[in-house]
Amino acid sequence: MILAGGLHLTLLAGRTLPVPLTLSLAERVRSVTVTESDEERSVFSIVLDADGVPPGMDTPFGSASPFSAFSRVVIVLTFGALPQVLFDGIVTETALEPGAGGRGATWVVTGEDLGNLLDREERDVEHPGLDDYPVVLTTLAPYAAQGLLPMVVPPPTMDPPLPIDRIPTQHGTDLAHLVALAERHGYVAYATPGPVPGTSFFYWGPPVRLGVPQPALAMNMGHDSNVRDLSFRTEATAPTTVSGNVMDRRTGAQAPVTAPVTTRTPLGAVPFAAANAGNVRSRRLRHGSSSTVTAQARAQGVVDKAADNVSAEGTADGGRYRAVLRPRALVGLRGAGWSHDGIWYAKRVEHTLTMGSYEVAFTLTRDGHGATTPVLPRAAS
Repeated sequence: MILAGGLHLTLLAGRTLPVPLTLSLAERVRSVTVTESDEERSVFSIVLDADGVPPGMDTPFGSASPFSAFSRVVIVLTFGALPQVLFDGIVTETALEPGAGGRGATWVVTGEDLGNLLDREERDVEHPGLDDYPVVLTTLAPYAAQGLLPMVVPPPTMDPPLPIDRIPTQHGTDLAHLVALAERHGYVAYATPGPVPGTSFFYWGPPVRLGVPQPALAMNMGHDSNVRDLSFRTEATAPTTVSGNVMDRRTGAQAPVTAPVTTRTPLGAVPFAAANAGNVRSRRLRHGSSSTVTAQARAQGVVDKAADNVSAEGTADGGRYRAVLRPRALVGLRGAGWSHDGIWYAKRVEHTLTMGSYEVAFTLTRDGHGATTPVLPRAAS
């Protein structure tokens, strides 16, 4: 499928190995939607023209359709000569919808990212003597055979448990357990596609706030503009501090725990929490008996997660942007004025692709106002 600006969309699908669609099936694709977020599992939806399909068929396009349940689907966008994997996932639902209002029948295929592989079996597992970091590596190891590779960042604090003190346990799916472990440290856990079709990474670590940002979104920049509309919001009561006391399980002594500021790299020149320190709300630590190290890590995780209280929502022309805007990473913004220009964290992105059109809806967040850098990478022209 050819999109706006000469971009090309390629779909690969199959029960065992994703391969390019046949020409007859590719010509039936009406639209593709991909939604990625750092708080939810990424999902996709493909709408195909089902006109002319015999009404009595259980599965449109034959029993060997590459879009049957649990098939692997890879979505690739090509900008010039550079292909980029937009999505890698599993079909979880199919629906044959009759036509209405002059529209023909459609076959809608929806699915989730490869995190679906980790969310199929609830298990009861003990991990004696292992802290969160080695538990994550152990949990992810079996999935490498299915093309899901681990990308794990050690937490800043480690607290290996003594078997006579406690034994870490898992009750639930591997995905639910990894997400729960991530939340203890203010981390995120998700599957991310690519860099080549058929492989993905499962990332477990802090939100990515370092490195070179993605090409800048631009508004009010004449020919260089790629943003269609944009709005901003500041949540004054979001930032928080955490303090309290915890009874150290090993010594039995009361120990103070406090997390007054975020440890994340600031993205705004004027962090909101620092500029309004006297009005930042304070939360009490309520973990009862725990190790001091573990309690401090959890308190800091709460403060870090609440730091991003400035957000931007808008849509962009993907044909003008000419790159795959990724969530869970940094991106530049130009032409929005001093308060909102600069580097942001891309929290959520929705890609909508149809014949001749590529629209990107996005949500960005950061911890304050003002640009921290005078120069940003420009989108390709």
